[in-house]
Amino acid sequence: MSDEADILADPEFQRILTLRSRWRWGLSGLLIGAYLIWAVGGIYYSAAYAAPFMGIALPWGMAVGLVIIALSIVLSIAYVRIVNRLEAEEIVERDKHQ
Repeated sequence: MSDEADILADPEFQRILTLRSRWRWGLSGLLIGAYLIWAVGGIYYSAAYAAPFMGIALPWGMAVGLVIIALSIVLSIAYVRIVNRLEAEEIVERDKHQ
């Protein structure tokens, strides 16, 4: 049990947690903002959202919604890659000092 407490108290581990938290909240805020803009746009520009997208039966509002879903997938992948890179750099840095 003391090993867990030692890890949690380690300043390097706390720094990694802080960086991860900043990235997580930043990317989450970006995605929430995109959804809010999409929703408010649907309220104020409902006729434009109902118009056909590039001449097909898919409306603009749904096309934009699909783009936002794709954005959420891209942001999830980006978050995982960024956090893995940060943790790998931290491990390399820690090994240099030992």
